Amino acid sequence: MAGHRPITIEDPRGSLAVIFFEATTREDRIRGSKLANTAFGKSLSEESYLEREDYLADLPLARGTGWRWFSLALADNPEHVVAMCKTLHRDLLIRDSAGMRQEQGYCICSVITDSRYRGRGLATVLMKNIAEWLDGPGGAAASTLYSDVGDYYVNRGWDMCDAFQSTITVPPTPPSRDQRAKLPETRILTVDDLPHLCERDVESIKEDFQNHDLAPGTTLVTALPIANMVNWQQKRICFMNAKLLGKTAESKGSICESADAWMYWYHDLHHRKLIIQRAKLPKDQSDDVATEVLAQLLLDALEEAAKWDIQTMTIWNPGPELHRGMTLLSEEFGIDVLNEKREVANIPCIRWRGGEKKPTILQPNEFYSWC
Repeated sequence: MAGHRPITIEDPRGSLAVIFFEATTREDRIRGSKLANTAFGKSLSEESYLEREDYLADLPLARGTGWRWFSLALADNPEHVVAMCKTLHRDLLIRDSAGMRQEQGYCICSVITDSRYRGRGLATVLMKNIAEWLDGPGGAAASTLYSDVGDYYVNRGWDMCDAFQSTITVPPTPPSRDQRAKLPETRILTVDDLPHLCERDVESIKEDFQNHDLAPGTTLVTALPIANMVNWQQKRICFMNAKLLGKTAESKGSICESADAWMYWYHDLHHRKLIIQRAKLPKDQSDDVATEVLAQLLLDALEEAAKWDIQTMTIWNPGPELHRGMTLLSEEFGIDVLNEKREVANIPCIRWRGGEKKPTILQPNEFYSWC
């Protein structure tokens, strides 16, 4: 790693010299992935984890510079990676006092330090250097990450956003089609439906951004649910399901055409969870009709979950429309819904270019933008 300036850390355990670099070669990426596997790939063998990384890196969202690896390695032994993380491309939609625009963004993931070197400030050094890269060569208007360590990243420049969720218990026998007959008609989605629905969704979000009553000084932002991003998550969980259980789900969601509303599903069969990847809300409908539409879409999801013996279904940051739909499920069908705040795991955090602090609304703030 000639040309990389050593970074020296002094602590009670002594002096530690490391170098920061982007892992651009396959060999460097494999070293980083092997470290990441110790924390994030526990359900997979090392061989399967590396296979998954290669597979995901070749998907349209990640190709080229869409997915990037960054490492800290020992200065005197650059093949020994002691900390690493990845960045994954995001198309950000931003609206503020300057207007509405699309800009480059990233989701940071797989932040890990070798357990033998924890407590020496390596994560702080890594994130400081990542922030400098984002503000410089990366050209990021903003970056997000999903913290599994509470407010750890706040002191490193990433501010926490809303992390609410609703968890629905999947009944052993969901309401039958006859019991649901009075609700709006829906149909199941396949992978072929996703590209054009994502295009429609992006245009709908842009319209919502333009119409949002934005308070002065506030910035509205979201990662757009483009087809490549939605597909990346779907392909990821399909790989996991196939490796761990030898099966995958063909259905990808449900749609109510008459209300221009749909949901994508994320089947985590290993953990017996169904996550609503994205909920596109009804357009130009009365509150009563919108509530019935969303209730029917949720019932479709519960039916799908029961088919796979899944125990819970989760929705991230549901708005009032979805809450009304879930209330209908509770009152009409006796389905249990738990509304809670995530305090530790998967807390979305955002950092603006240069570490700028400003009132921010991250919306939509749903599972589809997780990485």
